[in-house]
This record gives sequence, structure tokens and C-alpha cells, in this order.
Amino acid sequence: MAEKANAKAEELGEIIAQRNGRTIYAKGDRVTKVFSHEKYAVSDVMKEAMNQAYALECGFNAPALYKVYPLGEDWAIESQRIQGKTLEQMIREDPSHEKKYISMLVQIQVKLLGHLSDNLKLPKLKDKLNNYITHSGLDATTRYDLHVRLEKMPNHYKFCHGDLAPHNIIIDDKGEAWILDWAHATRGNSSADAAMTYLLFLLAGDEKGAQMYLREFCRKTDIAAQYVQQWISVVSATKLATTSDEKQREQLLKNINVVEY
Repeated sequence: MAEKANAKAEELGEIIAQRNGRTIYAKGDRVTKVFSHEKYAVSDVMKEAMNQAYALECGFNAPALYKVYPLGEDWAIESQRIQGKTLEQMIREDPSHEKKYISMLVQIQVKLLGHLSDNLKLPKLKDKLNNYITHSGLDATTRYDLHVRLEKMPNHYKFCHGDLAPHNIIIDDKGEAWILDWAHATRGNSSADAAMTYLLFLLAGDEKGAQMYLREFCRKTDIAAQYVQQWISVVSATKLATTSDEKQREQLLKNINVVEY
């Protein structure tokens, strides 16, 4: 096993990140994301690569996509390596200017959401959220109420990243922003995408940043905070399907406050 690990490291480079069954290697101007076969089907990997390719076709600053290939029992996506710092690193190193970095994130998000897409390559956000609610592990009554709430929400066709958090945005040496990890891209409602970003701040333990983000997003889009908040219980339920951390699950369950219509 050690020999295999050393061979992989020599071929793919150093490990720069590991999370949720994915290991990211960097070598030269390339980054290789390896997906564990125990957690990801081949179709999951192909969907992420297709979303990244579509983002590039739309003119967004996504890393260039080089190849998708099998690596033993696992699969890998090889992309352009972007040199720079993530917004997460910048906030950590310069916390007094967190508002400035959050404003940059919102600017990037608003640009994405300004792109309307009826491209069938992107799944519908509501379909994805409904599926996650079904597999959330919540009781049948709560699941039913969440499904009803979701169906009553307006249908939009905006390009939603679905996982836009500070760790997925890199600022390069020229000050240009690049967006990573397109696995959860969908076409749907911008306020749902905002609710997910708000939630990602909370799950990272940054409640102050979450509130700062929500205010900034609503200011720049002229969307009422109350409307974004209507989505929070729904997206919280969807995260339950993929979250095993007990503290995070407690936070998600607190957010699920279903109201009657």
C-alpha cells in the first residue's frame, strides 16, 4: 500500500487537499482531483467535469479542463492549476478586512447568477434539492412539509454554483478571481444559491461572516433577507444527506423550522 501511495504521489504531485472522499494533487501547472470509488460513481465524476466545461463555455473563470480518466478503481479530473490564495486564506490572514473579501465573493456570485441558462446539461436546482430532502433521514412529516415548501418557491433558471464559499475562490497574482469545484452547479433560484452560501459560512463556524454575507448579498441584489431566509430550512435539509459531522448536523437541524402554509 505504501508503495502504491508513493507511486501515486510521484506521478500526481503533492497532496494539497483532502475532503469528502476526494484527494487533490498538484504538480507543475496541473491539479488532479481523485475521486474515491467507494463514495463516487463514474457518472458523478463525469457530471462535475461536464459542469466545469459548461462554465468555461459560458465565459466564467473556471480552471481549464484537461482530461478525465480512470486511476485504478478510482477516477480523476485533471485541470489547470491556479496559483494564488483562496478567499478563505485571505480572510484567515487578514480578518479585519473580512467584509471586503465577502464583498468580492458576492460580486462573483452576482455575475454567475446574472447568466440565465435553459441548458439541459445543468440539472434543475429543485430536482436536486428534492432528492436530497428525500434522503435527508428526517421523519416523513418534516420531509413532506419541506417538499411542499420547495415546490411553492418560484422557478428561476439562473446559473447557480451550489457550493460558492471562500475556499472555492482563488485570487491569482494579478488579482483575478477564479472559481473552483463545479460539482453542484444547477439552474435555479438565486436566493437558494445565496442560502447555501450563507449556510456554508455557518458550517465553517463563521456566524459573523454568514450575517455579513447575507446583508451584502441582499444589498447588491435588492432581494429581501426574509426571502433568502425562506430557503435556509430547505437547503439545511439537503445538507443533512451528505453531512456526518455531529456539530454540523446539530446546526442544520436547528435551521429546519418548517412553517405551515
